[in-house]
Amino acid sequence: MKQSILYLLFFAFIIIPTACTTKCDCMPEPTINSVSEHELKKTIIETNTVNFATGFQTMVIKHGYDSTQMAIYCQAVINPVRFFNDESGYFFVESNNAWMVAHPTKPELIGTYRYNVTDIMGDYYVRDMIEAISYKGYGFVEFYFENPQTLSPQKKWAFVKAISSAGFFIGTGYYDSYNYEYYYYKDEAAMLLAQTLTKSMSEGISGGIEIMPDSIQGVMFCRDFIDNIRFFDNQSGYFFIYDFNCVNVAHGTQKELQGQNLYNYQDSKGNYVIRDLVEIAKTNGLGVYEYYWNNPATGKEEPKTAFVYKVPGIDYLIGSGVYFN
Repeated sequence: MKQSILYLLFFAFIIIPTACTTKCDCMPEPTINSVSEHELKKTIIETNTVNFATGFQTMVIKHGYDSTQMAIYCQAVINPVRFFNDESGYFFVESNNAWMVAHPTKPELIGTYRYNVTDIMGDYYVRDMIEAISYKGYGFVEFYFENPQTLSPQKKWAFVKAISSAGFFIGTGYYDSYNYEYYYYKDEAAMLLAQTLTKSMSEGISGGIEIMPDSIQGVMFCRDFIDNIRFFDNQSGYFFIYDFNCVNVAHGTQKELQGQNLYNYQDSKGNYVIRDLVEIAKTNGLGVYEYYWNNPATGKEEPKTAFVYKVPGIDYLIGSGVYFN
């Protein structure tokens, strides 16, 4: 019953942003305990971008890939990734000297020099991105760009983050279609953030695995890519990956679990955590699950709500979640 209720809740989260268009009794008033839709989307694009930048940076440092090899990995990993309700969220990768490296919705831009490109308002937005990553390593940039859903130019808020060891930067953004009047409770916003990050990473991991020469290299890619990713203010957010036999493929904080079969693992409340997560992924492809697990920020077992997605193209699941103490 718990899984069924949470599964319905999962889809309620997907519907919420478009279900209400004006202030109403079904949403919180703007207070210290609420987050606007604008703030939430800014957090989503910033955290998502930092996560993928961290994954790419880890690959360069660990393996010493050159720019050509990294371009191949970047294209493979970001191409399948889409997020937000209308699927308008995607990543792009450019070099620090303004050459387009990867772009899933406009592949014709790959290999083009973009330093002198302007938007419809005459802004040199690529220069603004390069300035942001050159001085701070990251930053927000506003410009106009074609929305892949409407095929017309629309104002876009983007966040860019340097992949410093590769001489690249990665970015994503959202289009000016959010509801200025809508607010979320902070716990609700945290769960929506974890949901979006997990979906994005499931698609990115799928793209990376697809170009690996064999399954062993695929496992190593999973471990490398999520190894150093942490999110939330207290750094309690991380990813974990299991195959459908309940064997841990990769774990962001507990490396000792990698390679272990956790079919019979129970938390302190008697939940068979991994077999339940696998069942959700196998049966529904995605879902939500509550259990108890060690919080890396506190070192204690705490209640956790996790989002889990099947990794497209392979019998793996990936998950992340929010601790509620």
